[in-house]
Amino acid sequence: MLKTIKNLIKKHNITIAAHYYEKDEVFNLANLTGDSLELAKKTSTLNNPLIFCGVKFMGESAKILNPDIPVFMPRLADCSMARMAQEELVKENIKLLKEKNIDFIPITYINSTAKTKAIVARNGGLTCTSSNAKKIIEYALKQNKKIFFLPDKNLGRNIAKMLKITAKIIGEKDFEKADMICFNGHCSVHQLFMPEHVMFYKEKYPDIKIVVHPECSPEVVELADFAGSTSQILNYVKNHPNDKLAIGTEFNFVNRLRKINPNIYILSSTKPQCPSMNETSLKELYELLVSIDKGEEKNKIEVDQKTAEDAKIALQRMMELS
Repeated sequence: MLKTIKNLIKKHNITIAAHYYEKDEVFNLANLTGDSLELAKKTSTLNNPLIFCGVKFMGESAKILNPDIPVFMPRLADCSMARMAQEELVKENIKLLKEKNIDFIPITYINSTAKTKAIVARNGGLTCTSSNAKKIIEYALKQNKKIFFLPDKNLGRNIAKMLKITAKIIGEKDFEKADMICFNGHCSVHQLFMPEHVMFYKEKYPDIKIVVHPECSPEVVELADFAGSTSQILNYVKNHPNDKLAIGTEFNFVNRLRKINPNIYILSSTKPQCPSMNETSLKELYELLVSIDKGEEKNKIEVDQKTAEDAKIALQRMMELS
């Protein structure tokens, strides 16, 4: 099967892109790897067919930014956070803010559907990733408007704390007075990390450094030595190859980091594996390549023209600022 996969990739001049959270069996076959921002940049300049191993919003973003190439996915896996920000609920939230006469800029985390990105663009907003969220939010604050941040309440609140601005979840008491109003969404994996996990490792290993993703709760981020995006965590590990580290992010990625630093621990009492990312298998990649070889268009990513045009505005605004 592996030999056939490699032969078909070469035969059809296909680029394989894989997010850091993918399983090793898939990740190790990729030509392009990275976090959401890195992959958005890398795939936007391709001229050949793309197979994106990740979750559906990533495939959508790749197609929107590079509409002239065919984009396929071995599996149309859904991100639970993206599902939380369903279009109708986002519209209701925006309508509520307008009814309260709140002057705001909507910013959607890239972990959102194309339709949600389009809604944000139509309301003057843009996207961000965990790598550039601070820069994007700083830009928005200079417009002298409040920020409606979606879908991840934790990323929003953590950046707000970093920038020393107030943040509340929409619906909370006096939420309209906050500088940043956050949608009530979260990452199912990063919710697993708790302050008691941090304290356990700090008590057991006094010299350990705690490294977490900003999708973790503000309580966990507050206790950490470093908080950053997936690519930023990778760079941190490279700069601390001999230190004891307890890392709070997705399991596949953390486990792979042990090749750089064997003194790495998982900051959780349970295996923090993203179920959506782990849906994609080597068998499904093989089946997709065989279908492409037969001239079929299995799991080809398509975004309707109006949605794509509007969502692209939100993505391009981010890319220009990044």
